[in-house]
Amino acid sequence: MGGSWEDNEPLSEINVTPFVDVLLVLLIIFMVTAPIVNHIIQVDLPEDSYNQDKMKPLQKPLRVVIDKTGVLFLGNTRIGGSAEEESQRVFQDRVRQWTSGKKQPWLVDVEADEKVNYGAIVPVIARLKELKVSMNLVIHPQKK
Repeated sequence: MGGSWEDNEPLSEINVTPFVDVLLVLLIIFMVTAPIVNHIIQVDLPEDSYNQDKMKPLQKPLRVVIDKTGVLFLGNTRIGGSAEEESQRVFQDRVRQWTSGKKQPWLVDVEADEKVNYGAIVPVIARLKELKVSMNLVIHPQKK
């Protein structure tokens, strides 16, 4: 019988060429679609040096936006002035509806324009705390 025991070993080399091809196609798709899926509401986020996002959300967070005039948006839907009592009630009802179909932890990304008045952000944060919703204040990383 010819050969040694090494001749019967299975090949352990992996051909990565198809894998790289698929990754390049996905990269091109994401590069083309990223500008299309851009935010409709223009918000200038404040910058900071914090950039260590260690926790990955289990589900997609709800997007809450406060523009520079203090108008509150839930996703792309306009709610109204963030300090107005009626807008706060509508906001709280919509967040309550959103949480009813999801498991905890409920995560909300709060995007507030850097020029917005602090008093416009506080009622939103208070309503989220009342509903026991965790939130992330979204910022742009500081340019180096």
